[in-house]
Amino acid sequence: MRKLAVISAALSLLASAGTAAGAGGAPPQIPRIPGTWSHAEINVTVRRVPHTLILDRGRITQITTTQLTLLERDGSTADIPLDDQTLVQVDKRRASISSLRRRMFVQTMRIDGGAAVRVNASAF
Repeated sequence: MRKLAVISAALSLLASAGTAAGAGGAPPQIPRIPGTWSHAEINVTVRRVPHTLILDRGRITQITTTQLTLLERDGSTADIPLDDQTLVQVDKRRASISSLRRRMFVQTMRIDGGAAVRVNASAF
């Protein structure tokens, strides 16, 4: 039942993102997924178009202006592309990509394998 609630929340978030993105709005917030996860992919359909919401969580091991590399809880690494549209928050405050540092704990969200649309970071 819990998984169904998470999927429903992600569906509604992505649906509103499709509307907001089309109107120049911000992407949805990163959905809260309970438990100790490191990577999740959720397939959804918005306006009859399939999309994949990709979430990653871990510590930054490398960072540039165009990509960050995460060490995830399961020991795997994930390369997350970044661009000038990526919205960054550090400790719940708006920030820039240049504010991100190695060893920060982050959650990222990508849509359809593109660059991260959101990066939420916590200082050490």
